[in-house]
Amino acid sequence: MREKIFFTKNDRIAIIAPHPDDECMFAAGVLLLAADRTDIYVLTDGSHGNKNHSIQEEAIIRKKQFDAEMEYVKPHAVYWFGAEDTKLSENTEIVKKIDFSPYTKIILPWIESLHPDHRAAASMCINEIQRQGCNAECYSGEVYKPLPLPSHYIDITSLADEKRKLIRFHEDQKELENVVLSLNAFRAAQMLSMPKC
Repeated sequence: MREKIFFTKNDRIAIIAPHPDDECMFAAGVLLLAADRTDIYVLTDGSHGNKNHSIQEEAIIRKKQFDAEMEYVKPHAVYWFGAEDTKLSENTEIVKKIDFSPYTKIILPWIESLHPDHRAAASMCINEIQRQGCNAECYSGEVYKPLPLPSHYIDITSLADEKRKLIRFHEDQKELENVVLSLNAFRAAQMLSMPKC
């Protein structure tokens, strides 16, 4: 049975974004419903995200695009770590800078995601959350690859246009819009058989 995720005024939420766009790819619903209670941790600089630019140019582009999105969304706080894209697994100490204890909900990339940085971020954060003894509810978000048996959902029907707007801040990643929204549509089609959905 899939359960809807609800946010209360007392929630403190952390989104772990391996790259500066993942926060809106797999957690746009959280951002749009609870931005004032949400902290975003961006682990890498996204510098390998577009082969039409040098690594140095792409890092600058990705940061500017991310900053523009954050100016629009206005989350509670943003933490930029800037590890090199595609090499997160070589920076295992990075998540030890995060204090997970204040959070009631933590949104992570899926540990079996197609991107190695997503897998590394999930594994590193899970280990650190356990080490810190954090009692937050933890959720994995899907980006390119569907979760086999999702247990929870956020209804973004009324937010789909806003999610599209967030993704479009990341202009050099524009091919991902259709991929991400197609996966959302696939999930919506699955929900049709559920009562009250």
